[in-house]
Amino acid sequence: MKRTLAALFGSILILSACSGGEEEQPVEESTSEETADQAADENAEENTEETAQNSYITSAELIQNAVENSDGITSYEARQSFNITMPDEESTIRTIMTYGGQNEFKLSVNNNGDIVTHYVVEGDHFMYSGNEVIDTEETMEIEGSDYQTIVASLENYPEGEVSELEEGYALTINVTDMSGFSNLLDEETLMAVEAAESINGTMQLYFDAEYKFTGSELTADLVDEGENITIHSTVDYTNIDNVDMIEKPHNMTE
Repeated sequence: MKRTLAALFGSILILSACSGGEEEQPVEESTSEETADQAADENAEENTEETAQNSYITSAELIQNAVENSDGITSYEARQSFNITMPDEESTIRTIMTYGGQNEFKLSVNNNGDIVTHYVVEGDHFMYSGNEVIDTEETMEIEGSDYQTIVASLENYPEGEVSELEEGYALTINVTDMSGFSNLLDEETLMAVEAAESINGTMQLYFDAEYKFTGSELTADLVDEGENITIHSTVDYTNIDNVDMIEKPHNMTE
């Protein structure tokens, strides 16, 4: 169930391409840069502390404005923190995804302290381990991971309540069943989650004052097979339309 939930909420929070299937990767050595980035991830949830008030704009209008403003934008950096708490286990997975303006892609996954970094450059997939670049035959599909496509996918989300924040807007969506997210999930995952005894939570999508999509947050409590499961996940988008090329190891062939 834990793996299913990770896939589910990774998909809902727009980073399905990053979070899915990474738990089985081998243990990698962490770099000082990636370790420092962990602390920055924890700041993503600060949006919820802003004072909110009701907004005159509807959720459909807000998303439509965001879609229009994302036209032609590809690059960004996205940081996701996913925490799942079960009666006898707690797990935290953090990802940092960078999509460059030259169709380059970098994904660092920190699975409870074990870090693996993937690169897709000129269509080729590389892994970075032990200060060495490893060319792998495993493919990594990055189509649909650009910013414009990600924002366009917000149109598939259920409607919610819009609130004005000090520096933008928050769209709050109640999560009490998964029927409203059927367009975002594959059939197998949807069936697995719908089998849970109960689910109750909220999702918030964040936008700045110019309607630019800047991140999301999900908090949910589930009961599955008599076990209480708590999930908290955040995604924070920065450097939007401001990443020309991704940073690569010096010994990676250009």
